[in-house]
Amino acid sequence: MKITILIDNRNSNPALVSEHGLSLHVQTKTLSILVDTGLSGKAFDNAEKLGVDIETVDYLILSHGHVDHTGGLRRFVEINKTAKIIASRLVRDYQYWSNRGGKFHSLSPDVEVINQNIERFIFIDDNYLIDNKIGCVFTRRQSFPQPNGNRYLFVEKGGGMSPYTADDELVLTIKTDEGLVVVSPCSHCGLLNIADECCKYMNCNELTTFVGGLHLLNGEGDDVARLAELISKKYPQMHLYTSHCTGDEACKVLSDKMFDKFHVFGVGARIEV
Repeated sequence: MKITILIDNRNSNPALVSEHGLSLHVQTKTLSILVDTGLSGKAFDNAEKLGVDIETVDYLILSHGHVDHTGGLRRFVEINKTAKIIASRLVRDYQYWSNRGGKFHSLSPDVEVINQNIERFIFIDDNYLIDNKIGCVFTRRQSFPQPNGNRYLFVEKGGGMSPYTADDELVLTIKTDEGLVVVSPCSHCGLLNIADECCKYMNCNELTTFVGGLHLLNGEGDDVARLAELISKKYPQMHLYTSHCTGDEACKVLSDKMFDKFHVFGVGARIEV
């Protein structure tokens, strides 16, 4: 399996573009899967340079409704005419907001493009198997804290504003011969909660690879050292690949604690599993 980072906040390749957003391509033995579309659609310019054929993607998974993960949807459906799009049913219902910085601003997806392509969507409110080894998983149990940065996030439905609980958040999990691979673009539900849910749903306690952002923002006081200790205890074989919404402070602590099992990716990175 090969995971290619099509767009991300971090970038050391001058031939590629970056933005505040994330899009990853997952190539398994049988399927081409895109997870999120980034903020603007620029991910697909990078895809062409990286040799990733967006036109033949079989599934697009929208991990949650925030625009830095859904903003490229209009361009995706212009390029790809056949892929099924898997998303939480709540993505259609919610308006998303952030007040980070002291002022509310919208994080909502383009509902018009969703409605114009509604026949391509598979809206779900429970875990969903693409095949017997590939699943889309909601995190319903919260045994561990969610990231503190979630406190800036809100949803609006029917005129009322409420804190964002990440009840729309989907992750992709794939069962390999070696163990589980989890692709979780923002991890608003918290890495440990997500990992536990995926292991339970796929009936596999060997988690070998976790790829995605962790929403551990600089200066928010998350106990990253404790997180690293629990990862090493619960999932000693797990390699963690992160970027996007994982701040430099968290990356430093994770690197110091996890050593060679911690990796920071950027645009164009390829992860072989």
